[in-house]
This record gives sequence, C-alpha cells and structure tokens, in this order.
Amino acid sequence: MNGKDAAKQARADRNDFNVAIAVGALVIGWLLFDSIRGIAGLFATAGSVTVTTRIPAQEITAAIGEGAPAIVETATLMAADVSAISVVSLVLAIALRALCLIAVAVLGVIVCRRLMRGILFDRANTRLTFVMSMGLLAAGLVGPWFENMGLNGVFAALGGEFDEQRWLLFADGIPLFVAAIAVGVLAIVFRRGASLQKDAEGLV
Repeated sequence: MNGKDAAKQARADRNDFNVAIAVGALVIGWLLFDSIRGIAGLFATAGSVTVTTRIPAQEITAAIGEGAPAIVETATLMAADVSAISVVSLVLAIALRALCLIAVAVLGVIVCRRLMRGILFDRANTRLTFVMSMGLLAAGLVGPWFENMGLNGVFAALGGEFDEQRWLLFADGIPLFVAAIAVGVLAIVFRRGASLQKDAEGLV
C-alpha cells in the first residue's frame, strides 16, 4: 500500500470511529431518556402501578371496525396496593438494566477513541472489552430478575400469579447474551493479540 492509499485508509478508519463514537453518544442519551420514561410510566396512574407485561393468552374483540376477534398475550395492567418491595423491584429492573447498558456504551466509546489513536493490542483494551461483555450479561440478567420480583407483586395485588410467563422475561435477554458472547470473543482477540505483540517485541 502506497502513502496515498495509506492516508486514504487512515481517514476512512478515523471517520468510521467518529461515527461509532457519535452513535455511542446517541445510544447513551436514548438509554437515559428511555429509563426515565419507563420509571415515570410505572406511576402514570395515581394510586396504582402501571406495567405492560405478558398475560395468559385470551380472546378479545378488538376495537377495529365493527369489532374483530383477536387473541392477546400482552396487556397494560394497573394495580393498586402493590407492595413497596415489588415497586422498588420494578424501578430497579429499569434503572439497573439502563445503567449496565450505559456503562457498556461508555466503555465502547472509550475503546473506539483508543483504537482511533492507534492503541490496539494492550491490556487496557482487553480489560475494557471484558467488562463490556460482563455488562451485557448483567443487563440481560438483572433486568428480568427484578422485573420478575416486581410482577409477582403486581399480580398478587390483582389476585393472580405471575407464573407461566416468568421464564419468557429471561428469553427477552437472549440478544444481550449473544452480544455478551461476541464482545467476550473480542476480548479474547485483544488478549491474544497483546500476547503475540509482546512475544514479537521480545524477539527484536
């Protein structure tokens, strides 16, 4: 690759990293907004807790035209007299998941900035990507865990049980688990690259 092509490639790489950093900043802003909106939505109805969740499948007549038969598996429920522990659990489900994802996005921006400066295979990038992987895993676990605790209280306040749908909450975290694996592989690549680079430097 000649000097002109190398400079062109460097500019292209720098532009890619700048786009990634900008997207990361937008993601952080969206996560903050969405978490605040989600927590506020819990208290949208005075004296009740409002949640949107899965319910046992049931037939309804949808208000479409003159009425259309439909089967619903998700509903927005409003429940009064929900225990304080359940309410706190619902808030934590939203807040902790958002905090984990925000932390991952921030670390991703830091990694991009380091790569843009030409820092590729070193221990810091390995540690950062490993923590990102653990953050994605935590986001996929703590959200459903606390949400399950909260929904147990909501259904109890309504005289029912949140039982059949609880495992589907963890199924919703599958994309985060897959992302955690992918970033974990990247951490392995960084660690292996740093090791090879150290060995190469020792031979010089």
